[in-house]
Amino acid sequence: MFSRTTTPMTRTLRFLAALLASLALCAPARATSYSADFTDLWYASPAESESGWGMNVIQQGEVLFLTFFVYGPDRSARWYVGSAVEPTNPQPANAVRFAGPLYQTTGPWFGGPFDPGTVGRSEVGSVTVTFDSAVSGTLSYTIGGTPVVKAIERQYFRVNSAGGAYAGGLVALASQCVAAADNGPLDMLGTTTVTQTATQITFAVAFTSPTGLPATCNFVGTYAQKGRMASVPSGNFSCIVGGFQANAGVFTMSALDAQVNGFHATFTGQDQFCTYNGRFGGTRNAAG
Repeated sequence: MFSRTTTPMTRTLRFLAALLASLALCAPARATSYSADFTDLWYASPAESESGWGMNVIQQGEVLFLTFFVYGPDRSARWYVGSAVEPTNPQPANAVRFAGPLYQTTGPWFGGPFDPGTVGRSEVGSVTVTFDSAVSGTLSYTIGGTPVVKAIERQYFRVNSAGGAYAGGLVALASQCVAAADNGPLDMLGTTTVTQTATQITFAVAFTSPTGLPATCNFVGTYAQKGRMASVPSGNFSCIVGGFQANAGVFTMSALDAQVNGFHATFTGQDQFCTYNGRFGGTRNAAG
């Protein structure tokens, strides 16, 4: 995010750009080590097109546990479970695909004593879920020989706020830089303050440059919620180092996940010096 030059200030500016990108790398953009965390309540896309139908997705590592609430030919509620839905091999380009068997379970009446001897499970079909982004995908499943294919998206019903004070920032890789020597890993860590409304979010990162100068970078963009995840589809940033304008550019964030202990997101950006791809996030201050 900063151009590196032979002068101390230009070296600082370059470092700042690298720092911003590296902070994104330091703060995990993914809630699992395998992929974006697809844990959420999902339903048919476009939103509200099939109210009353849904699928819960719980992800642990690379395995999904799916529960469907759908209806049978007699319009009565049906419950199906995919308890071991795992990554397929090979994976499709620019997507993540999981597949596994579907089961129907039976058991004792909920109002009586639990009898483990009455619990049963029968395999009734299979399911494949292909996620083309952190918030959308395609669901294909077959039950009793009946195939179903749906576009799906995360179900949204409440804005999740990332507002607060954090220790963190941006980590990234710089590429396509004007100066080839600037290509490579960047990291910027400091104090991050987030303010948010239903439609806009601001990230202010304050830190000390390698030369000891105070530096501040402000990222301001639109905020869009989709299920428990959010995104910043368009934004602008600018940085000041030692009282001087250092750089300015545009950015986006995806898979923005705010929780009680902090937030993390995938970051892409570009300024007058380089293109940046990395991760942005932070750990919430203890008093926050």
